[in-house]
Amino acid sequence: MDERRDYFRLALSANVELAALPQQPEANADASSHFTASHILHTMAELKRLDLDGSQLQQQIKDADRALGDYLSILTRKIDTLAQFCLNSQIAGLKVPQTIELSEGGLQFVHPTPLAEQQWLALMLSFDSPLMAIALHAQVIRCEPDRGNGCQIAAEFLYLNAAERQQISQHIMRAQMVSARQKPQQPAF
Repeated sequence: MDERRDYFRLALSANVELAALPQQPEANADASSHFTASHILHTMAELKRLDLDGSQLQQQIKDADRALGDYLSILTRKIDTLAQFCLNSQIAGLKVPQTIELSEGGLQFVHPTPLAEQQWLALMLSFDSPLMAIALHAQVIRCEPDRGNGCQIAAEFLYLNAAERQQISQHIMRAQMVSARQKPQQPAF
């Protein structure tokens, strides 16, 4: 199978949970239904949608009444903090994170056992920094032995909607910014 690199890839630390599916999932099927933490993913997605829906209105309120707008921003941050806490408590019990290669089109990760090429998967990816979790459908495009670690799996995301693609691309950008801030500044000569 042709594995062109149409998207920027970034190495990130993540927990990868997977469920091998017996057949191709429906395009509108919910990938999170295969995982116990699906309710927190639905809640986080709804909070993000509400945040997007209200952002323009919140800005209009802030333009008309700065104090009220600032107060609403504080309430929004409080809700975000609670949501992040809930997500963190859900993913805290997962296995040790691994380094994956993530792009808008798919990912590469290590799995202890081989997976057949063309195998359909439901994946739940959870990240510590910045904190995020997302459930997606994917298909294995490559499985290669990895010395002592099981197998390197390359999988292509399927049926991504615009919001999921945007969530992944924003996560990649945020992770790049965090990484850039953590690098020590080199003196210019």
